[in-house]
Amino acid sequence: RILSSHSMLEGAIDPKAIAKLAKERGFPAIAICDRNGLYGSYAFASACFEQGVQPIVGTLLGVARPSSEAIDHLALFAQDEAGWQNLCHLVSRAHLERPLELEPHVALDELDGRTEGLIALTGASEGAMTCLFAEGQGSHALSYGERLEALFPGRLYVELSRRGNAVEDAAEAALVDWAYDRDLPLVATNPANFAEPHMYKAHDAMLCIANSTHIDAEERPKSNPESYVKTAHMMEEAFDDLPEAVANTLVIAQRCA
Repeated sequence: RILSSHSMLEGAIDPKAIAKLAKERGFPAIAICDRNGLYGSYAFASACFEQGVQPIVGTLLGVARPSSEAIDHLALFAQDEAGWQNLCHLVSRAHLERPLELEPHVALDELDGRTEGLIALTGASEGAMTCLFAEGQGSHALSYGERLEALFPGRLYVELSRRGNAVEDAAEAALVDWAYDRDLPLVATNPANFAEPHMYKAHDAMLCIANSTHIDAEERPKSNPESYVKTAHMMEEAFDDLPEAVANTLVIAQRCA
């Protein structure tokens, strides 16, 4: 799943280039997943059709954690027309119905009645499940997970990413245990902000611009060198102990066909 250049000063891949990249990598399908936005979807889908690649349209939706000031994110993918309409509604609500001093988001309860046709991934390092498990709040994580299961029956995937991210590393064992305990499917992802490994430094500089800081600053958002579009072989190697998590990427693509 990719944050395109329409995730302003965060993603660095043009939507049309995503399709070309998928073709070069030999991917049968690829997902655009911009933060609280669907702006690049049309250009992305059109380019995918031209390249013979299946487009998967999604968004990384901000979701306020109940009884907390935290705003986490869920990756949501449209399976069909109903899913697309629900994506449009949720993204619009995230921008229009929140206090202006807060980043775009919806309340978890606002997903009620708006999840038909949507597949949800738990969100890697930005998801509530990952963050809560990493913080040692297992009981809160399980409670939140029950709510997600109810909102996305048969359409919830436990997302695992291995990018050297401390939050993802700390939560992985608990996420796998939860998935097996609840009979939920695992899915391996490498959320990408840029196309190739050599683009890391440029992306890091872009984050400095976005946050009005400079490269030498100690306390600043930093790019992850692993956040590029990896090949299928790289993902199979990274998850050689969990091959079902890689296989489920194809299952999701088929369910969104």
